[in-house]
Amino acid sequence: AAAGQAMSKSRYHPIGSKWREVDVRVTRTVQVIRYDLAKGRVRINCIETQRLSWAKPERFNGKSGGYAKIAATGIV
Repeated sequence: AAAGQAMSKSRYHPIGSKWREVDVRVTRTVQVIRYDLAKGRVRINCIETQRLSWAKPERFNGKSGGYAKIAATGIV
């Protein structure tokens, strides 16, 4: 099981990374907070509203209906 988790973790983006909603109808910037490997979800925080929610890792793809990575902030 540990090998499977290590493999699946590669589809998750780094904790602390920031993303913007690709849909131009909304202004939303989110930050990756943590992962739930058992459920296959990413915990995200909306920077504008400070609301926590869950997202599928597949949404972090830069395509319509997803999130696009924004420039690194220098956080280590």
